[in-house]
Amino acid sequence: MKIIRYYFFALLVLGTAVGAWAQCPAGVPPGTNCVAGVDTHGAFYLIAVPAKYNGRLVVWDHGYTLLPPAPLGAADLGVGLPALTQGFAAAASSFRPDAIGLSGWQVRDAAEDTESLRQRFVQLVGRPLKTYIVGASEGGLIVAEIIERFARDEEGRLNYDGALPLCGAVAGGDANWCGGFDLRAVYQFYCQNLPRAGEMQYPLYFGLAPNNTLTALDVAGRVNECTGALQPPATRTPQQARNLANILGVAKIPESFLITDIAFATFGLQELTLVRTSGLNPVTNLGVKYTGSDDDAALNAGVYRAGFNREAIEWLNRAYNPTGDVEIPTVTIHTIGDGLVIVENEHEYREEFNEEHDGRKLFQIYTNAGGHCEFSNSEIAAAFAALVNWVENKQPPTTEGVMAACTQLQAVVPDPGTCKINPTFRPGEFEARIAARRAPGQP
Repeated sequence: MKIIRYYFFALLVLGTAVGAWAQCPAGVPPGTNCVAGVDTHGAFYLIAVPAKYNGRLVVWDHGYTLLPPAPLGAADLGVGLPALTQGFAAAASSFRPDAIGLSGWQVRDAAEDTESLRQRFVQLVGRPLKTYIVGASEGGLIVAEIIERFARDEEGRLNYDGALPLCGAVAGGDANWCGGFDLRAVYQFYCQNLPRAGEMQYPLYFGLAPNNTLTALDVAGRVNECTGALQPPATRTPQQARNLANILGVAKIPESFLITDIAFATFGLQELTLVRTSGLNPVTNLGVKYTGSDDDAALNAGVYRAGFNREAIEWLNRAYNPTGDVEIPTVTIHTIGDGLVIVENEHEYREEFNEEHDGRKLFQIYTNAGGHCEFSNSEIAAAFAALVNWVENKQPPTTEGVMAACTQLQAVVPDPGTCKINPTFRPGEFEARIAARRAPGQP
């Protein structure tokens, strides 16, 4: 109780000097104290401290979006929102906008914005007893950077005590974006409608033309025009069915993800290349031998090829490729059927930990689900509980223990959903789905 009183004394003393405490957004538990604002880089933030604060903080990193950063609501606290009812404080950032005011591939900037947010919390409330960092999708990769780059403060104290990357792109930025470029090039080989023959032509690593006016619905319509992906299979023409089978066979993604993945390989690649790397190419498919079509020779002879620019790939490596140099307990969870951030990301993350001889710092969970980040509330609660127990009681998780906890939590977690944890699954190598490439200067 003395610790809790200390934190709220700090809140009262520092609140007027550092930020204005105000009413929380709708959906935050009653009795919670909140502060919201915009940092010097244009990132919106929200901090929430419950009435019965237990001295622990959950920091949330959101996933990829191209929407402009905006003020945060309760749902933007992510895993921190339900944790408020257990006495944890919660904090989240929108991350700063890019040069044209959008979100996009923010990993390096987002890591800095998250660390700035943690420091703001310390100013307002005091240093937490424990700080947990959680993020999903791109946010999972942001978590991976944070725990490597901002692990300790200047006095050598841990800034973060436990990490939970959910469905993270933890194989790194260049590997995942090269996979997106593969899909973009293979799609255009078969469909020839992004761009059409009569439209302005551009390098496919641009994603879309610099002055593109196509909307997401327009792109989806063109994908359907070529593949019939939005139609019942019985209504597809033979050419549509062939195109679809070839694209899916080569890209090795489920049909249900095609529209989503093409959107990332167009609009996302456009933001990455034209905004983040100023038109310099950060991806390549030189030397890649595509397989899985009905005529691999014709595909490899005719598919668009491009090599990456050294400066651009160096930027993408910095933003971000994990090294596995991690000091704190880290739990990951991934759906086996994820067709956007493929589960093989976890194999590469494990390899990075093993290379640093830190394999015992990583525990991985897999669920029998087919969507991207489609975890039930009970699965997330069980993963988070396993992390907290590992950090605070020094008890490394076991799959059996997480499965048992998930079943028990179904009785207490709101809208718990199912427990589909797979105890035996292990992902294969990332290169089995997305071929490795050589960086400039490599033999």
